[in-house]
Amino acid sequence: MQRLLKTPMLNVLRHAVIFAVVVFCLSSILSAGIEVAHAQTSFDTFADASTLSQESIGVLVARFIRIALSVVGLVFVSLIIYAGYLWFTAAGRPEPVDKAKKILRQAVIGLFIIFTSYSITTFILNRLLDAAYGTESSSTADRYAEPLSGSLGGGILDDHYPSRNATEIPRNTKIFVTFKEAIDLSTMVSDYETGGSALNVDSVIIYATEDGESSAFTADEVVVTYNEASEIFVFDPIDYLGSSEEDTNYTVKLTTNIETEDGDAAFTGTYSGGYEWTFEVSTEIDLTPPTVTTTIPDDGDDEARNISIEMSFSEAMDPVATTGTYEDASGVYFTNIEVVDSAGANVEGTFEISNGYRTATFTTFDSCSEDPCGDTIYCLPGNDELTVTGKAASINGDEAPQSLFAIADGLTDAAANSLDGDSDGDACGSSSDAVECEDGDDSDDHAYTFTTSNEIEDTVPHIVSLSPEALDDEISQSNDVTATFNTYLKASTIRTSAISMWPDPYYEMWFSVRKSDEYREGVTPDGCDISSESEVSCLSIQHPTLVSNEEGGWNYYPVFSNEIKSSYQICMYPSTDEASCDGASTGEYCCDGVPSVDECQTQTQASDGEGETLPDNTETEE
Repeated sequence: MQRLLKTPMLNVLRHAVIFAVVVFCLSSILSAGIEVAHAQTSFDTFADASTLSQESIGVLVARFIRIALSVVGLVFVSLIIYAGYLWFTAAGRPEPVDKAKKILRQAVIGLFIIFTSYSITTFILNRLLDAAYGTESSSTADRYAEPLSGSLGGGILDDHYPSRNATEIPRNTKIFVTFKEAIDLSTMVSDYETGGSALNVDSVIIYATEDGESSAFTADEVVVTYNEASEIFVFDPIDYLGSSEEDTNYTVKLTTNIETEDGDAAFTGTYSGGYEWTFEVSTEIDLTPPTVTTTIPDDGDDEARNISIEMSFSEAMDPVATTGTYEDASGVYFTNIEVVDSAGANVEGTFEISNGYRTATFTTFDSCSEDPCGDTIYCLPGNDELTVTGKAASINGDEAPQSLFAIADGLTDAAANSLDGDSDGDACGSSSDAVECEDGDDSDDHAYTFTTSNEIEDTVPHIVSLSPEALDDEISQSNDVTATFNTYLKASTIRTSAISMWPDPYYEMWFSVRKSDEYREGVTPDGCDISSESEVSCLSIQHPTLVSNEEGGWNYYPVFSNEIKSSYQICMYPSTDEASCDGASTGEYCCDGVPSVDECQTQTQASDGEGETLPDNTETEE
């Protein structure tokens, strides 16, 4: 009888001991996993110099829980061993066996209660620590995010000059801002209703960074001009910025007082706090005139009639002096740049500025076809010879090459220097000023001629190379993201509404876009696969410093949409091409180099199941 009782007793004891060991190991693993990462604080330097513990309260509590669980585990194992001893030595007597069963039952119940309490405590502790310190990823994002910056690209701002953190900006610079939609002029110009041009200081604050907002320019210290569409604004300080003795940082703040033409707040959602940026002003005055660097078409070319005319410059140009419309029906006659046919008549159309205020693009009003996206194509006169003239502004003879008028009658740069049309270093202005040109010409205009056919060029633009390539994981934190295309692209379509870049998980990050049509040393971004002979464009996305791999890295998603058009106004559709999308031509989308019939998603968008897709503007909406 004793032998029959021995076998089940030993089995129960063996299983109990194994269970105790497993529970003890599990408790050690769980307690070790409660380590909490938190962001550094401003007291780190002081703490390093002290002899006090720098551990967070979360780590201390975790250690206490680990010690407590270890003690509980030891007590539990001891009880199991004791109960086993009683059962093993019972020799068939019922009292020790019953006592052993009672100890085992109570030990298991007690352990269950303790682990339930531990689970509840851990959950509450983790939530409190997350609220107090944030997660490791959010701490990393906080270190790289630039407050009040995301409206550039992701929000209502398309571009501005000077750029963020620009250096060596001349003291006589103007400041430009381009919005993505029309702005209520009264929120930008304080005396707009009476025809004035004074700055609305409730909306735009310009000040020397070191001196603070209290030193900001007053309303009558800045002249405001704007383009026909009320989207581009030029702020021209009456006095020079900075000092002749030392470099000076300036900050521009666009406030929540700015409203769109419809009366809505300009800054909304994640970016509802407004926008600000800083740049460095040098001790120099800029008296170097701008020149024309490239034109599309080139002088003497024969082109299809749906070509878009472009003129690119050596530096940022005053956008108000470079944009406008020529149209008889509306009585608007912008003539700082003209397109004239062989009969001497102006071709009607509109000039737009883009590409960091360096490229002016002309589009006619004559609709002639549709592109693959169903958008209208506008054409120049066919079988004709056209002359394009970029006009120099009248200049002040005593302050050459400075424009004679506050609102220039020709092309000027950001420092009001008139165009040097023949690039000879002698900017001699227009034919109507008193300054004579050394070469005997009447003016310093830049003119060239090309011919058109009656054909429509319909080659679809596509990406032929990317830098970095899709899924690269060892990339530069600072280099531009670039995409080289198979043809010239229309500059006025190269905007942040068409090209974007999003971090995943999301944090506030700005971006801006540029286009290069030829290689220029020190100007063309690394990664652009272009030369002076290639008739292609390279797009570049400028961005802040990206999260380093040493800190865990981050996922970034550049997006190139079919709003990008070739110089012949053909949209990028489909986006796939054998050179850029896994050798296939099926699917409307190309996601990480793979053709897809579905819109692209970030990892976070794909995992949350809410159906969001790129561009990742879900974080920017209200």
